[in-house]
Amino acid sequence: MANNFKKVIDRLLWAQVAPAPNAHAAATSMCADMRSDLSRHPFVHNLVSVATLNRYNIITKAWQLAINPALGGTFGAGATSVFAPSFAAVGTIAAGATTTSVTLSTALPTAVGVNMLANRGGSGDYGFKLRIIDTTAGKTEERFIVGNSAGTTPVITLDNAFTFTPATGARYELLSGRVMMLSAGALAATIFRSFEVATNTLASLGNTNLPATIGTDSAAIVLDEQYTPYNMNPGEGMVLGAFTYDTNITVRKALAATAAGASTLTGQAASGDAVVAANEYRNFQIRIVQDLTTPAAVGQRRIIASHTAGPSPVYTLGTAWTTQPSASAKYVIEQPNLLLLRSSATTTVYTYNYTDATINNGTNSIAANVWSTTYFGVAPAANAAGGMWVQSFGIQPDPARNARHSFCYFFRGGATTLDVLDISASITGTWSGAITYDGATTVGVGTTGAYAPYGGEGRFTYMNIYVSAAVNQLYRFDAKNRVLSPHTPTDFLQSGAATLGSRMAAYAALDGTDKYDVILLQSHLSTVSQELIALV
Repeated sequence: MANNFKKVIDRLLWAQVAPAPNAHAAATSMCADMRSDLSRHPFVHNLVSVATLNRYNIITKAWQLAINPALGGTFGAGATSVFAPSFAAVGTIAAGATTTSVTLSTALPTAVGVNMLANRGGSGDYGFKLRIIDTTAGKTEERFIVGNSAGTTPVITLDNAFTFTPATGARYELLSGRVMMLSAGALAATIFRSFEVATNTLASLGNTNLPATIGTDSAAIVLDEQYTPYNMNPGEGMVLGAFTYDTNITVRKALAATAAGASTLTGQAASGDAVVAANEYRNFQIRIVQDLTTPAAVGQRRIIASHTAGPSPVYTLGTAWTTQPSASAKYVIEQPNLLLLRSSATTTVYTYNYTDATINNGTNSIAANVWSTTYFGVAPAANAAGGMWVQSFGIQPDPARNARHSFCYFFRGGATTLDVLDISASITGTWSGAITYDGATTVGVGTTGAYAPYGGEGRFTYMNIYVSAAVNQLYRFDAKNRVLSPHTPTDFLQSGAATLGSRMAAYAALDGTDKYDVILLQSHLSTVSQELIALV
């Protein structure tokens, strides 16, 4: 159904939904899967305390008391959560695969029940998505799960046939994602944990290099390979290619190489990435998705250390290829699977690698499950209460490249000041402090926001800025044009004193080929929850 909303004439309205199980309190946070296709997880997760992680079903509009995350530390200012769709179980498959079924040989972290992977909790929803990377066929393909046997090494049945029979030892990646949760207070072994949604698995993650005491406020974002521009699909990266490398419910496109070296890859002479500016995608990753000439090259991920401008851009990689791709390989340029955290009133950017391999840009590296305080440079000033990241992966850059996917904006908190980290401007990224933007407004304690990357051409982050107990003001920030403007307010007022907490999340509503953002907002210091369909 097309969007027939008429500006000025029609009215945008917030609709009340079921109240949250717990009232908003200091450091409460929400997070959601921001993918733009049917693989997105149909829940918004709400971290309430060290012992409570709730979830909200975006289809049935109902809340559920989900699990006890058993977080360490002292929950309060500094706690936060994010969702990373590419962070889940990986491994290899056993012998005996067919074009419609595979058996896992690398065990899942927790045993699953019969057909548990075939429904993600939505009403008549699709199962989780399984990616197979086959270095014998030289292909990467993804299918939805429609059945599975019980156990840690289940037989998995897929919705449609692969175009090849997966070989023994082919890699699988379960594209289900995890909620990553950070508690506050003194550093503890269980202060940073994850909840893997496909197998309901809790795990403690690395905390080395985090602050000794986490407090003041925390703001985090994930730079995930599954998050793409508003008019592209997960698996297609940031630059649309013309080559189809996988066809299922969603057709995925890739770029075509024209040459390759031991630690380089050369892009297209026309269309595709022939329009990139020099180093526009430094610190992003290249992933080889198909190589029929050199099948062993498929599946490799490498961070881009630098690249020339198109046509025929030459990408120099942070580490050499294990297997050099052919000159006809197909590839995508994606975000690098990193978590960026600002916390505890410092200028440090804490960067966490949630892949299962070391990330290396040729100058700096981060091992898997490790934090770095130097991968990206320090900010112009410390973060304060109300500090908030604003992403821009959903836009399409303007022709002059004044707006880019590499821009990560940050409202410092406690002021009108807005900074921006361009992760591609240098090998450790470059901060620009106190940038000029239209509509400057004080962003402080009580402010919350959510990036909505598909409606409005991927430009908008919706913000509930706390003014006083008598005023409830909604804004949205345009990351492409650097404008903060008032938006449709809810019909409830703020209550009580300004209190920290990320009370807002956004997810994609899918109607055929149409995509709309839906914003979920929990009222300040209450259980009242409302949704807005972001039509304009």
